[in-house]
Amino acid sequence: MHRNGHRHIPPVATVHEFTEDMVSRHAATGPRYRRAMLILGALFLLGVAGFVARALQDGFDDRLPWGYFAATVAYLMTTAGTAPLIVIGMRAVKAHWHRPLARIGELYGASTVLILAMFIPLLFLIPSAVNRRTLYFQSDGTGVPGTLGRIPGAPQVYDLVLLAALVAAGVGLLWVSSRADRAVVRDHKGQSPGNWRGLLRQWKVHKVGLGLLGATYFLAAIGFISLYSIDFSMALVPGWRDAIYPAFQSISGLQGGLATVLVTMYLLRKYGHFEQYIHMEHFWAPSKILLALCLLWFYFGWSTLIIYWYGRQPVERDVLQLLMFGPYEWFFYGAFLLCFVAPFTTLLWNSVRKSTTGPALAAAFILVGNLFDKLRLYAGSWSVPNEQINFHGLEGVPLVHYPDLLDVLMVVGGISGALFLFLWMARRTPVISLWEMSEGLRLRVVRPFLRTRLTVIGKSE
Repeated sequence: MHRNGHRHIPPVATVHEFTEDMVSRHAATGPRYRRAMLILGALFLLGVAGFVARALQDGFDDRLPWGYFAATVAYLMTTAGTAPLIVIGMRAVKAHWHRPLARIGELYGASTVLILAMFIPLLFLIPSAVNRRTLYFQSDGTGVPGTLGRIPGAPQVYDLVLLAALVAAGVGLLWVSSRADRAVVRDHKGQSPGNWRGLLRQWKVHKVGLGLLGATYFLAAIGFISLYSIDFSMALVPGWRDAIYPAFQSISGLQGGLATVLVTMYLLRKYGHFEQYIHMEHFWAPSKILLALCLLWFYFGWSTLIIYWYGRQPVERDVLQLLMFGPYEWFFYGAFLLCFVAPFTTLLWNSVRKSTTGPALAAAFILVGNLFDKLRLYAGSWSVPNEQINFHGLEGVPLVHYPDLLDVLMVVGGISGALFLFLWMARRTPVISLWEMSEGLRLRVVRPFLRTRLTVIGKSE
């Protein structure tokens, strides 16, 4: 701040200065980066060892031992897997502040490869939808009224197809977006820039490709989160019928994706020394969206609770006991506190939002709360015995299934694997988009106004 109370506006770098600085940063590998890669890689390998040990010890006949692993897949999908959605949405509305965080969100698209690898074993633990109360309304083909007959491959095939489309769109989005930047990096190394020449025709194809891949990623992400929440949690609990549950999980995914981007951007600014390019405004603007998502999280959660609370049927009481007020109540209380109460009260004040630390702190709360939320949903639903999933209601609330060492290894290893992929891909392409930041620098100028200086931003189109 200046002495007259006005906010300090850093000088605007030229495109040449920015490009030279970013290319030199990308070429260097500091000790912190190598240390982080070593630690995350070791934790990921421990997670793989935990998965192998679980498979050898318990096999794939019983779902109960795999509840925390299923929760990890859901957590990765609603944090790292939804981070690109933030960039896609802000790019669609041409928000100027999204430029420094665009590549951060796109880099997390690579984590969908890990999500796919972790998802495939879960397919063997879910029974067919035939003669079960699922989204597919199917029977064994004998013409039962109110059903659609036999639907081949449900639910496994359709979930897998959606996730495969998500992986293709996520990897493709990162490849298309970073193509120009990779050509610049190769050119500075004295190598051939490849097929990229920066022609007008190539930029038009680039723009259309980002739009199509972004739309595909959005549809696949929301679709997979919805189907996964239905087929891998709600359909496994007899008596649990909630029309807004998939939408609730999608909102949770948007909240977790934005929180992931904010925390990563804060760490990149603090430890990567990108203060010159990541400013307070890049936290202030998304913090308003994060505040709205906290309110939406409460609204959908309250709507879920109030219907069962006032219904008070034995079946509904058992569902509430299993997922909220019974064996996994502390996970529920932790999720409510960290996904709504703590971030809401933090972001409620404009002075906190108008900083770099406040939004990052609220985002960190949400990431922990999101994990608690997935643990109570999936550990609880996967504790229901297989012979009960076709019943009208629960035959007693299952006891709490505490995580053992293998569960801890798989949860920590899965999260570490996603972060490892992020850092690994960050060595293949600049962590801040060169072409988007260069476009923003050309549209940005600092001009004097009365006794202060203001940033003037032009429209890109």
